[in-house]
Amino acid sequence: MMQRVLVLFLAVAFGQFAVLKSQTSRIRVAVYYEHLCPDSIRWFSNQLSPNYAALEPILDIEFIPFGKARSINGGESFECQHGPLECEGNRIQSCVLNQLNSQDAQVSYTTCQMHFLADPRGWECAFRSGVDLTVLQNCVDGSLGTQLQLEAERRTQLIAPAFVPTMVFNGQFNQNLQDRAFNNFLEVMCDLSNNAVSAC
Repeated sequence: MMQRVLVLFLAVAFGQFAVLKSQTSRIRVAVYYEHLCPDSIRWFSNQLSPNYAALEPILDIEFIPFGKARSINGGESFECQHGPLECEGNRIQSCVLNQLNSQDAQVSYTTCQMHFLADPRGWECAFRSGVDLTVLQNCVDGSLGTQLQLEAERRTQLIAPAFVPTMVFNGQFNQNLQDRAFNNFLEVMCDLSNNAVSAC
């Protein structure tokens, strides 16, 4: 009888631990976007920026600035949906993100840059983020910037987004989550985390 009670207690305790673990585990979000895309800018301004502080305890976010661009001759040049300035901006963003080591710094930078009032060339927010501008310029002008954009292209092609921005949760694209997250990122994160943060 005592053994049964112990087994039952352990089963209940393990079940509660499993629920707790699912509530506190972090959710991986990859954001595929492009530098001058109005929908991308709206998402950063209206969804990520106002909700990041509340979601930070459960959010692992990664930014892939490429969108509907394409490389020519293995990265000799790039063509972008919103023209050459967007290609330059995507490249600058890749180089800045490559320099920034923390998620908080990357979010601070992208929410600064992905704003309708931001410097469209992308240098002001880079400066504000504290990156080494000489290192940044070398990246943008050199082979590292090309490599970073080719990697962004490779990753973007894996999901072939029909819409920019596209959000991928825990490594799996889901159209329903994508549609919802574009208009209510907080709600999706609350659902996926079992309402693990107070903002839910």
